Parts: sequence; C-alpha cells; structure tokens
Amino acid sequence: MSVSSMALAQTLLNGALLGCLFGSIALGLSVKWGHLGVADFFHLSLTLLGAYVTYSLVSEQLWDPFLTLVVTVPAFFLIGVGVQWLFLVLEAEAFTSLLITFALFMVTESAVSKIWSPDLLNLRPMLSDGFTTSIRLPEPLPQLAVQPIDLLALGCAVVMVGVSAYALGHTRSGRAVQAMRQDGEIAQTLGVRVVPLTLLVSGLAAATAAVAGMVVALRMPLSPSLPLQWIGVVVVATMLGGLGRPVGALLAAVAVMMIQNAWSLWFPPQWSPAVAFGVLFLFLGAQPAIRLVRESLTARRLA
Repeated sequence: MSVSSMALAQTLLNGALLGCLFGSIALGLSVKWGHLGVADFFHLSLTLLGAYVTYSLVSEQLWDPFLTLVVTVPAFFLIGVGVQWLFLVLEAEAFTSLLITFALFMVTESAVSKIWSPDLLNLRPMLSDGFTTSIRLPEPLPQLAVQPIDLLALGCAVVMVGVSAYALGHTRSGRAVQAMRQDGEIAQTLGVRVVPLTLLVSGLAAATAAVAGMVVALRMPLSPSLPLQWIGVVVVATMLGGLGRPVGALLAAVAVMMIQNAWSLWFPPQWSPAVAFGVLFLFLGAQPAIRLVRESLTARRLA
C-alpha cells in the first residue's frame, strides 16, 4: 500500500507526541526500578487512578484540569511513600516487591471498575475548544496538525524528565541516590540517610503518575483495563532507555511509538503492540555485538 510522505510525517508526529505521554508514565517506573530496585507495576495503576480522579473532579465538580493536580500530586506522593514504607517494613526483596506491586495492580483495576464502572468514560466532550481544536504547524509544514493535549503531554514530559535528570545528576540528593543505587550499605556508612531518601524518591515517582494521569484523562477514553494497553510500551521504554535514566526512557518511548505508528500504516494494526517487544528483542540481541565493538574501541584507545 502506498503512503504519502505527509501521511507518514503526520503518523510519525502523532507517534512521537503519544510517546511523550508514555515517557511520562515510564519516568516513575524507571526511577523506582533503577534506583530503588523495585519494578513497580502499581505505578501504572496510579496513573489510571489519577486519570479517573481527574475525570471526576472535572466532570462532577467542574474543576479546571490543572487545578486537580493540587489534590492528586500530594495524595499520590503520600501513596508512594506509603507503598515504599510497606516494602521497608516487610523487608521485601525484589521479587517480593514485584509480586506486591502486581497484586496492587490487579486490586486497583477491580476497585476502579467497582467505583467508576467498567464502561468507557470520556472527558473530551466536556472540554473547551482550546483543548480539542487541532493546531496547524507553521510554514513550511501547514499540512501537519497537532492536538493541544498532545502539546500538553510534550510539555509535561519535558518538564518532569528534565527536572528528574537534573536532580539526579546535579544535586546533592541526586548524587546520594546514585550512591545508594551502587551500594546502599556503603552509602549509609558515608552518611546517606537511606530510608528517608528512599521514601522521598518513591513519593516523587508516584507524584509523576498524578500528572501523567491528568494528561491521560484529557487525551483518551478511560477504562479500568487501560494499563494493560500501556504496559508493553512503558516496560519496553523503561528497559531500552536504561533503568534509572529518565531521558533514556522518554526517548525510547518516543522511538517505540513512532515505529509502532508507522507499522500500522503498512501492516495490520492489531499487531502493532507486538512491535514494542520486537524492538526490545532486537536491542537485547544486538547487545553482544555492541559490547564487542565497545571493548574493541577501548582496547584501541589504550594501545
């Protein structure tokens, strides 16, 4: 099937912007997995919960979508702290933590279905034109258009990922998190307050789910099973980008969604979710060759 260049460009643009939303969701998972050693699938449920709370506050209480963050961000921060505190109390190993977060993932889906019903809920008909009217790109690309909500997803992703990357790499607390990641006991011996820092990182990671949830509520119809549609892209982006690397997770999510969207132009769309895992398998399969090239280049520099 022939596809025009403009159709391809629009598809890739849409994929990149949707990838920004998934990159925002992957941010919290990447930080907790990489720096706390917890593959927290409950983070996906928190994003869903944030979307539903946003829906209720906007549709029933007529709140501005951005005002909902005043409620959801602190609440989710406390939830993140509570979940991590539970892990510490239970002295949960990585596998135990994984099971607990997966259980919370399943329980949250059932709870959301019970509270809000399993039917699709859509906030878009209630939004003002400022959220729903497409914006044409300026010359020389006036044929391409973007949704304002996608630009919001881009802005949120850039801000959250940028702040996270800067904090991890250029602040004292960030360097303490890096030290804790390498060896918690030695970091504690050197004066790093591991427990408060762990709780803080978990709380901040959960707070990002509140922001991502607001964007989800504005961007797409809600259903309790929505995280099952995200989990492939989010997990693959987290792994491709490097655990604990916010910028890597965002770039990987954008790349995966662009590939996945382009795939749907030529091949059956129902296969597009498998594309993300295909990219991951190719990446993992190429690792021995990449490692060999790196070692060869290092040996040449040292020779």
